[in-house]
Amino acid sequence: MSPLLLLIVIVAGLIAMIPVWRLRIAGWPRRWLVIAWLVYAVGIFAAVRAPAASRFMVPILVLAIVAPFVAGPERLTRVLRGRGEPPRPIVNVTPHPPTGLPPGDPNDDGPDGDPAAGADDPDGGR
Repeated sequence: MSPLLLLIVIVAGLIAMIPVWRLRIAGWPRRWLVIAWLVYAVGIFAAVRAPAASRFMVPILVLAIVAPFVAGPERLTRVLRGRGEPPRPIVNVTPHPPTGLPPGDPNDDGPDGDPAAGADDPDGGR
């Protein structure tokens, strides 16, 4: 094996570790990380060794390497979960009214005594 070829393999493997590191943070299983690393490394190696294929491979590799950083860990984790897991519970984050205010009356007519005229009526309550 020539030293240049060995250098290309080592550099391709090291560059392929960058997006795999981000996928590891997202919680991907170890088997998927190995497969992703192999795909990245082979793609980088093929783009460097085959000049005709590099015209098409370089843009694809750039997008594939940048995608884990743009998507974020929560989206990448969602890719793994798929549709099989139950939905997350809904958390009510609406603040409660201050304790010093009197409770509101749902039958209150409002400040001018007009009971919400025209709420459902297109004529405006006439």
